Amino acid sequence: MTGQTGTDEGDLAYLKRLAAAGRGEPAPFLLLMAVFGGVYGFALLSVIVAFTVEGPPTPYAHPGPISEFLGRWVFVAAHLAFLVALLWTIWRTIGPHRVRLNRAASAVWSAAFIALVTLYASAVLFTRNEPPSDAVYAVHFVGPVLLVLWGSAWWATAIASDRRWLLVVAVSSFAAAIALAYVGNTLWALPIMCGCLLLLAFLPAVLLMRTRRG
Repeated sequence: MTGQTGTDEGDLAYLKRLAAAGRGEPAPFLLLMAVFGGVYGFALLSVIVAFTVEGPPTPYAHPGPISEFLGRWVFVAAHLAFLVALLWTIWRTIGPHRVRLNRAASAVWSAAFIALVTLYASAVLFTRNEPPSDAVYAVHFVGPVLLVLWGSAWWATAIASDRRWLLVVAVSSFAAAIALAYVGNTLWALPIMCGCLLLLAFLPAVLLMRTRRG
């Protein structure tokens, strides 16, 4: 009897752990993700529109008044908005009413973040003895790799949380990584980065927050 009771209690505890692991946010810091993608995405979009009106910048030409104004003050406003969202996120993370993240999401997104930090450190070390004209190419490749990690995190999130529509975000991230690598350090990178911020960060975060409230 005692052995059977112990087994039942162990099974019950195991089921409770499984249930707890599945509860919580499917991705971390959704509000911060939405603010980051939104403010920087729309800021970059405004600069692209200014370039369309005034012409793209050239190495020896002074930028037009619209481009100069937007390039300075719109991004200042974006930095301030992101800072406020970051402070709010820190408070919600360590405060008394902190938002809980489920175990699968914690594993997936923490692994992606650690991989990103490792990648950036590796790129810096790899190019430490290279001239700046060569080292810049390694830095530019961080963007496509970041998109690969971003897509991998969303792919795992889609399957773990049974939100298959997030697979679209994942596959789009992979496609954007290839496109960004293809265009290289050209002006064509701007609309790709703008689309990534708005469609692969801002939009999925907003949709997940709406699902949570619903």
